[in-house]
Amino acid sequence: MHMKKIAAGVATVSALGLAGLGLGVGMALADPPAPNPNPGPGVNIGGPGNPAPPGRGYLPPPGHGGPMPQDRILLPAVPAWVVTPVVPPLDAPLRPDLPDWADGLSLVWNPDLSAWGVWNGDQGVFIRL
Repeated sequence: MHMKKIAAGVATVSALGLAGLGLGVGMALADPPAPNPNPGPGVNIGGPGNPAPPGRGYLPPPGHGGPMPQDRILLPAVPAWVVTPVVPPLDAPLRPDLPDWADGLSLVWNPDLSAWGVWNGDQGVFIRL
């Protein structure tokens, strides 16, 4: 009877020890904490197998730099901050350059989102930059 208790105790301690060892190995293989280093030549961006494009200052290839669908906000009427532009607060990000795809549109500060964006009056869409 004593032998069965000893064997059960050894099995329990072994299982707990192996679980702790597995947890330690998992933590050792985890990604380093942020901030990640700045991308440079030969560095993967966003994950393994996704190298930075060469020669374009790490910009996406032509035709792939437009706004994402989640950045387009349809507004039923022209907002007051388009008619009378709002001065951004002091802690706001710097005013970005107008992208090539937004030529002829107006760059505005949206106080509701606290973000810069482009107003397309023809479609009634604010595109967040």
